[in-house]
Formats: sequence, structure tokens, C-alpha cells
Amino acid sequence: MNSRKSLVILFLPVLMLIFSLGMLAQDEEESFSLTIMHTNDTHSYHEPDGDGNGGVARQATVVKEIRAEVENSVLLDAGDRFTGTLYHTTYVGQDQVQIMNLLGYDAMTLGNHEFDNGDEILAAFIEGLGFPVVSTNIDFSGSDLLAEATVPYAILEVGGQQIGIIGLTTADTPIIANPGDELVFSDDYATVANEAAAELTEQGVNKIILVTHVGYGVYEELIPDLENIDVVVDGHSHTLFSNAFTGSIGGARSSGEYPQEFADATGSTVYYVQAGQYTKYLGRLDVEFDAAGVVTSAGGDVILLSPYIEPDLEASVLIAELSVPVQALRDTPINAETSVFLTGQRNVCRVEECTLGNLIADALRAETGAQIAIVNAGGIRSDIEEGDITLGEVLTVQPFGNTTSTFSATGADIVAALENGVSTIVVEDGVVARADLSGRFPQVSGIRYSFDPNLEAGSRIVGVDVQAEDGTFSPIDLEATYTVVTNNFVRNGGDGYSIFAENAVDPYDFGRVDYEVLADYLATNTPVAPEVEGRITMVNATVAPLE
Repeated sequence: MNSRKSLVILFLPVLMLIFSLGMLAQDEEESFSLTIMHTNDTHSYHEPDGDGNGGVARQATVVKEIRAEVENSVLLDAGDRFTGTLYHTTYVGQDQVQIMNLLGYDAMTLGNHEFDNGDEILAAFIEGLGFPVVSTNIDFSGSDLLAEATVPYAILEVGGQQIGIIGLTTADTPIIANPGDELVFSDDYATVANEAAAELTEQGVNKIILVTHVGYGVYEELIPDLENIDVVVDGHSHTLFSNAFTGSIGGARSSGEYPQEFADATGSTVYYVQAGQYTKYLGRLDVEFDAAGVVTSAGGDVILLSPYIEPDLEASVLIAELSVPVQALRDTPINAETSVFLTGQRNVCRVEECTLGNLIADALRAETGAQIAIVNAGGIRSDIEEGDITLGEVLTVQPFGNTTSTFSATGADIVAALENGVSTIVVEDGVVARADLSGRFPQVSGIRYSFDPNLEAGSRIVGVDVQAEDGTFSPIDLEATYTVVTNNFVRNGGDGYSIFAENAVDPYDFGRVDYEVLADYLATNTPVAPEVEGRITMVNATVAPLE
């Protein structure tokens, strides 16, 4: 055999091995791993809950550990940092500025609650942040304060790669919050998201994350229309997706696997995540991209910020400093007590009669002498434990500072308002789930009503009775005029109560602040012991058991 040919044959396997290793190395260089850490609906819950879970200091620990573990990561927030605890009442967003900058967030979108306190507060919040705020479906151009505060999308440089971040905010914000009239919200989510993704793609960005505050129910219809988007980090519905937590740990139950997988308009997989609420979990999604920016694998889970996690010292010091005036507010007595646990949790008050709903509605009637009180359940934000009640507890229940509104309305308009209140409830197999419930659900005083959620929205109210001065009830007269009390948010059309904005007679929206009314009522009637007494009745359906 020719000696040169023998050498070629001898070294051919070696050459093939070298070639294969070279190709493997090239593939490894071209692939890109990214860890996406994410939060949503934190609502100024900076401290651990009663079980010791959650809190900013433990989040800081986990974030630092992940950053030390992986080469490439981003930390994103899907909105609703505002409203929920006395931290927001005290600092109106400036607490969030310090916390989010300390944690090193890379981008966020706006939730509806970021608009609760007006444009000036929102502008000050955004101005203080050290990272971009993205929202592509809001036209801010008419606002002098916010016109240049946000961007439709941002490009983050991570590990030598460009990561596109697009934002969306629920188009219901003008109904459920208080944005300035000059702001315009689009509900054509897919169109604006795809336009932003197309612009990013034209700029050579092939890894795109959609950070949104629209809620899980929307995405089942939205994602099939999306293009060029790899991952959706969402909020608004407070949904927990997890492969591990099923209710026995962390006080929550997973609504499905983490991540959720959907097919987009081209058949490509979009990975969808949410991480519950109230700074109790940190989401972690590990994504692998190939050289073309196509996701080849995605996995992860939420991380419970449990008591076993050592709180970060720097974050602990910050929270301790911020908590000083908050604790003083918490401890201020109002000389009132309750002999029963007062239920105000969202998964009760947004679907059925609750004790705090009855109490707040009764307080409004006692304050004004109105015949009927209607309270949107979204304005009730917490429980109150049995025993002495502090001003802090009252402010936590009613953190918005709404004023008392009185007006007159016909019986027909009152029924129409109640129809709005029960219009969004969804029944499956005769059962109403306690997730994704609307804050428009009406708690009442001076009337009782029944509804059938199986009927078409707008025709669900099957009975309304009005209470007379002697305590007896009689059917509402659709043509008669009644005096009504609510809060200024509802009276001006919030939570879909447009009938009051349009038809209220002689409205007055400048009564006392709601929490003052409740605090005085509690002190005057102490000890209180409200009951669920049949003011609201659901027929032909049941509510899922409390978990």
C-alpha cells in the first residue's frame, strides 16, 4: 500500500474527530443560555407574610444566588408594584424606586395600579428607576409628564447578545384605575406587540420577551396571533404556575405547569409564565436559544421565598428603614375591636357576600343616610383579624383613599349596575372558580339581590329587594328613585359602572375619605360582629371551595 495513502487512512478517524469537536464547539459558541427571573403583582408587599414566606430581603438573596450561578440573566417585573399595603400609602411609589434599584431590575411594564395615584406620582416613580419601563399599547404623547417616560420596547445587552423587551398594559386600565384622560390605551394587543417585535427583528434582535400586565385568560386567545415572540412574562390575574407547589406549601395552588406552552401564528412555541403575587415567589425560567434565536429548550419553576432562605443584609436594612413610619401607622389605635374574623380576601369578596363587604357598605349608609350602598369588591384589599383594630389595618383594607359619593338613581339603573357587577363571572360545569375574578363584584347594604351566572351577561340579575326603614324587604321599583352611596371611583364609571357616570342624579363625589368613614363606624359600633346574612344569592351554580 502506498505509504502516503496509509497515513491518510490512519489519520482519517482522527481528522473526523477533530472536525466533530470543532463543530460541537462552534455550536456551543452559537447557542445562548438565558435565565429570566420575574415577579408580578407584588403590590408593595415588602415583608414576609404571617407564615414567614416571601419578602424583598429573601428575594434579594435568591436573585444574587442565581446571578452568581448563571452567566446570563435578566430580572423583569410585570406590573402592579403599587397599592396594597401601608408601604404604598406612606411612600406612594418611592419605596419601589429604592427596592427595585437595589434588586437590579432590568425592565418592567406598567400594571393598572401604577395609575392609581395620577400622572405626577407615576412620573416621579418612573424617573427614579434605573432601568426602562416598557409599554407599547399606551399612547402617552398627550401627557406633558409621561410623554417621554416610557418606551414601547427596550433592547438589553446580555452576555454579548441583544434581548428585546416589549411591554403591554391592560386596556381596562381606564375602567379599573385612574389614568389621565390624555392617555390612550389600545386593546389590539397582538397587533401592537407584533409591530414592536417586527421592528426589533429588523434591527437584528432575535430573542424577544413580551412583559405584560393583561392576565392569563387573555393569552389563551392572544398568543395564537403573535409572531417573533419567544417568552411571555405576565401579571394582572395573580396566577401561580408551578410544577411543585400545590397548596400544601406557600399557601397557594398552582394553576398549571411552569412554563405554559402555546403555539403562535407560525406554529412556533411561546413560553408563558406568571409567579403568583405579593412577593411570595420569584419566577425562574431557563431558556436556551440556538444561533438563529430559536428556543431549543425552556424550563424552570417559581421559587418560594421561604423562611429557610437567609434574608439579604442590604435589603433587610432598607426594609427596616422604610418600615419605621409604616409601623407607627400600623399601631395607631382607633378604639375599636371585632369579635369575629373579618373576611376581605379577593377570592371571597369578588364572588360572594363577605363580612367586610357588608361592614363597609353599612358604614357608607350610616355616614350618609342613603337607602342603598354598593361597594366594588376590588376596593377591599385585606382581612382584619379578630380583636383590637388599628388604623393600619383599616388603611390596608382600603388603601386607595377614595371619597364617599352620593347620588340618586332609578331602580332600573341600580339593577343595571348590579348586572355590571356580576357580568364577568365565568361558570364551568356549574362551578365558579375563585381565580381571575373581577373587582367590580358588588357588595351591598340596604338591598339584597340574587343572580344566575349561567345566564347571558346583562341578564343575570333575577331578583332585587330593597330594605325599608322597619327592616322589611320588598321588590325594587324600576321606575322609582332611590338614594345611593358608593365611592367616587365607582360613581365616575370605574370597574365598568358607567351607568352611574352617565345617569346619576345630583351626584356629590367629595364626601369623606372611605377609610375615615370605616374607622369611625368601627369605633362607634365596637365591638363589631358582621355576618353573612343572605344579601347576595347565587342560583343554579356553586362557588369552588376555598383552598
